[in-house]
Amino acid sequence: MYILETVLGPIVWVMELVLEFYVHLFSSIGVSILLLSFTFALVLRPLQAVAHRTEQRISEKMKTVGTEVGALKGKLKGEELFLATEQIYERHGYHPIQSVGVGASFFVMLPVLVSAILLFTGGEILTDKSFLFIDDLSKPDALWGLINVLPLLMFAITLIDAKLRFKNDRKSQHRFFFISVVLLVIVYNLAAGLVLYWIGSNIMSLMTSRSQSQ
Repeated sequence: MYILETVLGPIVWVMELVLEFYVHLFSSIGVSILLLSFTFALVLRPLQAVAHRTEQRISEKMKTVGTEVGALKGKLKGEELFLATEQIYERHGYHPIQSVGVGASFFVMLPVLVSAILLFTGGEILTDKSFLFIDDLSKPDALWGLINVLPLLMFAITLIDAKLRFKNDRKSQHRFFFISVVLLVIVYNLAAGLVLYWIGSNIMSLMTSRSQSQ
């Protein structure tokens, strides 16, 4: 944690200044958190655009390679299949490690998302602050004391985003569904203010995916 705070400290500091500016303007911590999220998403948008193109390129390459390798599996076995697969990889300039690039847009946002964790859990910014139906943004939203709605909303937005971003690649959709489930479990009991920030980031990502799909 100390290493993260040292490396990401400047980002956290800037985020705190921007948040204070929005709170001063709008006198609402919830609105300010969303605006903070939108602001950093816009700053990162050029990198996100490059990341989205990288994801699409790798996704298409994986689909092509997968189709060709799949066609060989009923004909070749063992070493012959391995060598033929390597030839297909070489022909398309592909290596399995490139599949990590399908999550390029997430990795672009990761430093800022982690900085948000440090910002909203490292002090009393959210303590006793309310927004809409949430009485205390430093705690899970617990609507009617039964269910945390914001993590479910975040999960739904992520699924829609993946559906648009990888509309022609079901494997990537399934991969992002798995990632979304893992994230849902991780964030379900986190502070509502932090989840609200991530929802803002997801909304911006969804808007980008929607514009690119049209």
